[in-house]
Amino acid sequence: MILIIAFGLILIASYGLYLVSTKQIQKTLRSKWAILAKQPKTIRYIAFIFILIALCCLSHYFGNSIAIVALCLFSTPIIFGLILSINDLKPKVKS
Repeated sequence: MILIIAFGLILIASYGLYLVSTKQIQKTLRSKWAILAKQPKTIRYIAFIFILIALCCLSHYFGNSIAIVALCLFSTPIIFGLILSINDLKPKVKS
């Protein structure tokens, strides 16, 4: 259960940081998540707090010495999945 909570917190934090990134904020202002783009600094703080809570959950589950490594290992596939699901990946047409 602790791992599911940690995964969820990492996913929410990653998606929140994506929505308020400098390249994405203009699109976010036109989407249903526009309320998040109005306060980007607050959303970044909340996302980092979620990451810290996930780190505490992983520290409780794995122990203090391996928690940061576990955070990195669990974050990588989540962020990779977010990148693949959000971006339009189309092959470049050579002319």
